[in-house]
Amino acid sequence: MKKLIYKFAILASLLILMNWIYGKFFFTNDLTKHSDEVQLAWKVTEDSCVVVYTGESSNHSYSWDDKDQRKISDFVFDYFPNMKCGDMTKDASHSEVYYHLLENIDENAAVKTVIVTMNMRSFGYDWIESNLETAIQKQLVLLKKYPPFYNRFKLAFKAYDIKDENERYKARKYHMRNNKLVFPYPFSYNNIADWDYAKACQGIVDSDGNWNQALTELACHYIKSYAFIIDDDNPRVKDFDKIVTLAKERGWNVIFNLLSENVDRANELVGSDLLYLMKSNRDYLINRYDNLENVTVVNNLSEVRNGLFIDKNWTTEHYCEMGRRTIAHNVAQALKKYHPEMYVETNEFILPKNHYRIDLGTDSSATTNELFIKGKTSEIENNSEKVYISANILNQQTVLNAVMELYKNDTVVQRNSVNFDNIINENNKWDFVTSVLPIDSTFFNADSFCIYINSDSESSVMIRTLDVSFEYDDYARSKK
Repeated sequence: MKKLIYKFAILASLLILMNWIYGKFFFTNDLTKHSDEVQLAWKVTEDSCVVVYTGESSNHSYSWDDKDQRKISDFVFDYFPNMKCGDMTKDASHSEVYYHLLENIDENAAVKTVIVTMNMRSFGYDWIESNLETAIQKQLVLLKKYPPFYNRFKLAFKAYDIKDENERYKARKYHMRNNKLVFPYPFSYNNIADWDYAKACQGIVDSDGNWNQALTELACHYIKSYAFIIDDDNPRVKDFDKIVTLAKERGWNVIFNLLSENVDRANELVGSDLLYLMKSNRDYLINRYDNLENVTVVNNLSEVRNGLFIDKNWTTEHYCEMGRRTIAHNVAQALKKYHPEMYVETNEFILPKNHYRIDLGTDSSATTNELFIKGKTSEIENNSEKVYISANILNQQTVLNAVMELYKNDTVVQRNSVNFDNIINENNKWDFVTSVLPIDSTFFNADSFCIYINSDSESSVMIRTLDVSFEYDDYARSKK
């Protein structure tokens, strides 16, 4: 027994020595070679940043015709010009990456508040089992707070979540088939796979009445990207929980930036059932985190309209300048709560052409018959073929309609309407609705338009925002 203890002591001492030598002379080089993201955390410390923004490609993606092509984080920091702010952005990142980057900020750093991107798509297994994940997991090995020599050993022997593309594909298929979808009302499909298959068979018919394969594939992308239910066992939730715990230990405030998704397109191509799941997942995240001490969730889910998304043929959170500024403004208002003395109001951005918006703010509201948007048809680009209409309303279980009236010589020549069939998850709660109306030649033969919302009920329905965006579906046209 003494010999065994002696041998064990020698072995332990040897391992400790090897770990010290590796950590002292080799670890930093390996870290920068295999996990160069750590330099983002080091720079935050070196620059004595008070606020840190963590994000993925949504932060820096831009449209080629943007006048200002800066990042979301840059627009946020514009509101705090006298405060040192840092940015830790890495493409394809998610909550696990953010946690380990934040963990590698020096404990004595000047950081007071961290802004953490919360991408709803990242909670789904279409992302969790993405083909990019093996490379990400490899990069994370050396970032983890274990003995450096142990981490290097794991990296050398590939002791991490390593799967080839075929294995990732099988994993996605498994979850699509076995993760059940639960609705509070009858629904035709039990899982993502059945819903996806049905949509592929049903297809999307365009405004000309023709089968559109590109839009059909896009509709299926939306189902695979958002048709899931977030619960406590979701790996992303567990990592966000760890971020909250880390922040509490470090004395940081946390702002979770729940990104905008293209709810207009999701509703148009798939329908209100998908919006119900998106809203349910939003509510889960807000209810889980927003009531915690020193934690704020910025709900940007429905803040960006379809025309402000850069990618027309995929489900991404890449926005043009107006979209990035919208998100940045909302995040800045949350950051103001923690650093009011450093906040400086900036010049408001200008809405792009063909886009109209009335926003009464969270402290004001009106009845639906008091809020309307008017304009001249000559101001709308003549290739526009539809108009997205969205609003933030106080749900009262009544039928709402989006109405567009066309005028010629001050006389109504046409009135079109569409029902908002969006399911709002909770009654007597503020939430968004969205729908779309087609545009034909009659529109441009008219002088002006008026868009508003009415109710089938005699009782008034309260409204905070009304947003109207005229658009041309170039993707649908070019990809038939």
